[in-house]
Amino acid sequence: MTFTLSALERCNKETEETLAVETTEFLQQNISYLKAHQEEFLYAESSAFADVKMDAVVLEFDEMFKVYTALFGLRLQKKMNEQLKSYLRDNLKGMLGSSSAMFDGNEGIWEVNIALDAIEGFTGEETFEQSYELLIDFVKNMLAVIEG
Repeated sequence: MTFTLSALERCNKETEETLAVETTEFLQQNISYLKAHQEEFLYAESSAFADVKMDAVVLEFDEMFKVYTALFGLRLQKKMNEQLKSYLRDNLKGMLGSSSAMFDGNEGIWEVNIALDAIEGFTGEETFEQSYELLIDFVKNMLAVIEG
């Protein structure tokens, strides 16, 4: 899969300040970049995310749980609460910090946080592009089950 990115930025976790605007070549870097630069997160926007009802995706290394996490908005109705949470519970490896999902009534969107480490097949050796592909596949499968 080749991503069409409308944004790819490395940002400071504390200030949320953009440190650098990256090109698609950055996607070939290993995700371990985030472990080596724990003060940063990677912000990305892509039509590939929008195709599976995701907003922008933030990738970071969570130093408290020692996992790579993906945070994103998911355009799904609030009434899907039980289906969403049970899918995450049933399809992610059981581990501390594996996932959370909260509905933001003001935005009308789910705020989802998934530990990439909890997704079947994730090793931590992936490039950013491979990590995004894995996440997109996970969300695509989740929506197929939830929405029937």
